[in-house]
Amino acid sequence: MDLSRRHFMEAGLGASLAGAVGAGLGLPASAETQNMPAWHLGYQNAPAGGFDPTPMKLVFGKAPSDLKGSLYRNGPSQLNYGDAYASHWFDGDGMIHRIAIEDGQAVHQARFVETRKREEEQAAQTFLAPGFGTIGDESYSVESPDDTNAANTSVLVVNGELLALWEAGSAFSMDAETLETKGPKTWRDDLKGMPFLAHPKVEPDGRVWNLAVGGPRVGIYRIGANGALEDFGMVNIGRAAYIHDWTMSERHLIILVQPWINENLRPPVVAGFEWQPQHGLQMLIVDKDDFSNQRWVQAPPRMFYHTGSAWEESDGTIKFDAAFYKEPVLGVDGGSAEIRGEWSGEYATEEGVLTLVEIPPQGDAKLLETGVIGEFPQVDPRYRGKHRNLVALASGASTARPGATALAVHNWTSGESQSFEFGYNRMVEEFLFVPKQGGQSDLDSWLVGPVLNIKSGVREICVFDAAHVSDGPVCIWQADYAWPLGFHGTWA
Repeated sequence: MDLSRRHFMEAGLGASLAGAVGAGLGLPASAETQNMPAWHLGYQNAPAGGFDPTPMKLVFGKAPSDLKGSLYRNGPSQLNYGDAYASHWFDGDGMIHRIAIEDGQAVHQARFVETRKREEEQAAQTFLAPGFGTIGDESYSVESPDDTNAANTSVLVVNGELLALWEAGSAFSMDAETLETKGPKTWRDDLKGMPFLAHPKVEPDGRVWNLAVGGPRVGIYRIGANGALEDFGMVNIGRAAYIHDWTMSERHLIILVQPWINENLRPPVVAGFEWQPQHGLQMLIVDKDDFSNQRWVQAPPRMFYHTGSAWEESDGTIKFDAAFYKEPVLGVDGGSAEIRGEWSGEYATEEGVLTLVEIPPQGDAKLLETGVIGEFPQVDPRYRGKHRNLVALASGASTARPGATALAVHNWTSGESQSFEFGYNRMVEEFLFVPKQGGQSDLDSWLVGPVLNIKSGVREICVFDAAHVSDGPVCIWQADYAWPLGFHGTWA
């Protein structure tokens, strides 16, 4: 089967927090941003040189003594050159953040991923590369997917190696301590430049699974905990559907083929997608031990970006959670208005709904909506692919500004949900589970995540007890500056 890189290129806090006030802005105030609304702080450019290691101040609560490690985050942090703005949030240059936590202290640092795209656009001080929502300059040559790689979506740590991830090109290797860019990651010589999806799945023992998406053909990576490629195979999903995320259980990979289809993939890529609900949401279930052992499952049409994780019951029923939408409104718009500082509230009603998908051993899937609104679902890494209790989401919404306002946790065992509402002045991002020392279940976890305090113009790292989210944060560290909103992270 043809594994050519060209195929993939062509087809391819309430009142109790009122005292937590920061000292000032870290993002540069330029002429074109001075008249922006306060929430636009989340869409401004980060400093070109990044952020040197800087201690954050503990402004609320007491830091857990057993919380030790690094929160890595990635997100688009170059969204304009003067009066020229990116046409889609997915096209901004990626910046990797590291918040190192130990002995009750938190230290923040960040650097841009030095891709070819970033280097040439920085030199020209304008957008050049074609992207998801960007046509690009005709003078910019594209010979491989990595020529347009923004490295801006997520991060992965494998055997101590930090990788910056994108949708349609290579992972970029970074120094886990200094955040220096080393270059594109090649898993095998014949896979050079092959897409490496931004949502790999890591088993509790450290083995990594991921997809290479390009048109109707999808590659499957299996990578050992030691960082070595163990296997790469191909499956056919039948149509060029948008695949941003997927899921897995202990025995199976579940590839969700949503009816948002693009048969040409010419820039801007987003313009070529068509919503074809007649296909419904189809799911290809692949045996981890034998990629040729497959079956298809049908569900009603849904759009999605992110799943939580899957597990299997004793009778073979597969269950997983995801944030589902009725149609792809958010993907089409791509945040272009927000990047320019505009907000009408038009999309505030188009919210993701936490949904449990049940796939019986035979027959169609069932979708069970919880009524919990949110995005960026996350689970305890000890239970990926296994039965567990909790899923956490960035939740809430405001008609007055974009972004989430709350942290929500749903318990599949009890059926109960908890949430903490930060309020209008804080923009809430993805929270990650960090197991407590000696914990026996995912209820014994911390939830760690970044929040943008738009009133004070600073960034905060908040810690919650996963079993008692409605009680509010356990502690908050605060920087005396801000950085842009991001997408995804990992804890190492």
